[in-house]
Amino acid sequence: MTLTVRHKLFAIAGLTALLPAVAALQGASAATIARALLALAALGGLVWWVLRARQGPGAFKLAPRLKVVSRVGLSPRSGLTLVEVDGRPWLVVHGDGFVRLRPTRQPRPVAPTLKLVAKEGP
Repeated sequence: MTLTVRHKLFAIAGLTALLPAVAALQGASAATIARALLALAALGGLVWWVLRARQGPGAFKLAPRLKVVSRVGLSPRSGLTLVEVDGRPWLVVHGDGFVRLRPTRQPRPVAPTLKLVAKEGP
């Protein structure tokens, strides 16, 4: 069973509300019980962090925001690059001392082609 953040916050609020009643029944002070709960929560967070860190660097990897799709050299000192930034394609013309960015247009649908069918017979 996976608890959402909302459910966890409600559980913490409920435990915090019950803390004075439990302290009164046990004869301990509310501050002592609060310190014990805080120490347990910190220990649980530390264990969770260590387990997540041991999974390796792939566990925290985000999707790349920039992807080079294609590169073409126009001359020895300039080129044209098609990049994708957050899912949108851009043309980048670059060279010595200049860079131009142009958003690309969405491709237009191509008209359907006609197929020629040869007739058989006389």
